[in-house]
Amino acid sequence: MTISSTSTKVKVTVMETVYPPISNQEAVWLQHDPEVEARLRGSDFYMIGGRAEATFRNVAVDADSHVMTLDFFVGDDLVDEVTLNLRQLAGVAAAPHNSYWMEAGDKLIRLWDGPIGEPGSTVLEWFTTEKLIWDRSRGRFGITGFDRYRKAATYDLLYVGIAKIGDSFDRLISRGHKARMEILSNEPQRYPGARVTDEIILFLFSAQPMIMTTFEPDHDFENEDFSGAYDHKRIVADAEKAFVSLLKPQYNVVKFANYPKGADGLHGSDYVRYGYVIGESITFNTAHGQMSGARDPDTGFHTSEADSIFVEGDKVSLLISGIDYPSGAKGSTANDALAD
Repeated sequence: MTISSTSTKVKVTVMETVYPPISNQEAVWLQHDPEVEARLRGSDFYMIGGRAEATFRNVAVDADSHVMTLDFFVGDDLVDEVTLNLRQLAGVAAAPHNSYWMEAGDKLIRLWDGPIGEPGSTVLEWFTTEKLIWDRSRGRFGITGFDRYRKAATYDLLYVGIAKIGDSFDRLISRGHKARMEILSNEPQRYPGARVTDEIILFLFSAQPMIMTTFEPDHDFENEDFSGAYDHKRIVADAEKAFVSLLKPQYNVVKFANYPKGADGLHGSDYVRYGYVIGESITFNTAHGQMSGARDPDTGFHTSEADSIFVEGDKVSLLISGIDYPSGAKGSTANDALAD
């Protein structure tokens, strides 16, 4: 496609999870839940990570104040102390009755509106270890403390994949996935006594592109200038190549060494610059680099604490927050970079 000399088109794509990260074991349990399936089908870009098993320890409840306290551990490392104000959690606050039933284990907490597991009883609120991180990153009401949740959300990046046709639920979960099986077969325990299936975490993302076009005063406007149309699957295909080529996850056999060039990506498109950022408070480590995302718990937008990938022509760069641009400011440095 020829780029107009009187307009400039740039894009940043924010990768946001459609559901809290789930362990491989949890994926097996949840894959037949229609509500979960519907949300997971909103993804066609996914990552597989690994981290020592996280657990809830020292769980205690004050019955008078309806406050639960717990320690969040990753392996044997205490990450932080967490307080759950049970009556302030949305599901409990919206329940028609003041009473609730509670179960709490080392990896799952659930609050019910009736006797636990009995017919007619409904779960009002629930937390796995990963969902507690996810909810805290969104500033969810009723969760206090856990200020070091970003430390807990640090994973080894093992694989990046996409669903070229359909969605991530079919590609990664409901059908046999070769890389997922290889990871389960080959990855070592990260914490003594843990099962590998509990230490492998699945992240299902939705690619959210933000496209900005600037026009010169003498631009001859046409209808397509206002359409906002874009090829979603082409963006997703390019995103896979961008992350894999720079981070080189261990279980991705094809590393896309020629990126940004590629038949089904964005190279040669009408974008002058384009980039990718993880809009979640997650850090991924590989032997070839690290990439951190960031999310403002108040606004839900990614922030300048997020690293970013940018492409301009044949040049691709991984820009590190705090090194390649200032970190800690509100707003989106990625958007600013695109506009430069």
